[in-house]
Amino acid sequence: MNVQLDTPIVSIVIITWNRKRDILDTIQAVYNQAFKEFEIIMVDNGSKDGTIEAVAQTYPEVKLVALDRNMGVSCARNAGIAIARGEIIVCLDSDASPSDHMLNNIVKKFQLEPKLGVINSKIVNAFTKEIDNIAGWSYSENDLVFQDTEFLSFSFSEGGCAIRKDVFNKVGPFWEHLFFGYEGMEFSMRVLDAGYDILYYPDSLVFHRASPQSRIRGGEREELLFNHCLSVYLLRFPWWMLLFFVPLKTAATLLRGARGGYLVYVLRGWKDFLLQSPTVLRERKPMRTTTALYYLKLQRQHGPLSWNLFTWLRHTA
Repeated sequence: MNVQLDTPIVSIVIITWNRKRDILDTIQAVYNQAFKEFEIIMVDNGSKDGTIEAVAQTYPEVKLVALDRNMGVSCARNAGIAIARGEIIVCLDSDASPSDHMLNNIVKKFQLEPKLGVINSKIVNAFTKEIDNIAGWSYSENDLVFQDTEFLSFSFSEGGCAIRKDVFNKVGPFWEHLFFGYEGMEFSMRVLDAGYDILYYPDSLVFHRASPQSRIRGGEREELLFNHCLSVYLLRFPWWMLLFFVPLKTAATLLRGARGGYLVYVLRGWKDFLLQSPTVLRERKPMRTTTALYYLKLQRQHGPLSWNLFTWLRHTA
């Protein structure tokens, strides 16, 4: 964890799937950066809308990784990171544009804080400039008053973050079992277990152009996310945490499914989890107890464990 004194190269890894207009806007926003020592890697998840051709024609210097089908966000990010040559990896979604000074700010922050492994950006709606809950405000509703204050975090939003390349070398890539959702949460546990810090850093500002239509909607989204959440618990939580959080998460998700009219999808998610659990168990490597206690402490400071019962039920059920 040595401080980098020279000017590092930053690798911008952008994943996309059938969002040609968005990816062109995001790439242009990267070129608008005050910091210029970067490379752009675009990973296409099997788009059919001419994305690859448009990027190749408009920005021929961008490195392109073309997957033959949609393999999910974790596989796509890992494919881009595998060819990145930068000391810092910035992960962006195709509809998330960095502010003009984002790269300058994160480079300076990493240089000043050698223990820092991951920077979680402040992600705002590109139109309203308000915190974008769709893109992943991981913290408590009460913490919105601290949105312009940096603080240590238990997780990060994968679509707008910066990660020291050494972190990947030490803890490994994103878990490819996760097609969409909870990949940042799972990765964060390994980061903390390796002794790195995760920092919410508002000077790393990202503008999210929220799509009017989610790629995975309603009950299908709940089915996938419920399965992935329980899988992450099983993979990384010590047994004493599993015994508390699995029943709590299951009860809240069942209640939300019943209220929302998609209980059958929640039950499918539970079934998928049970079918996949033998595979997850073979990979199981839980956090150390000291890390787990620190993880819970961070959640109590800025996260779901700081919510009161009314807020928790409103957001989870």
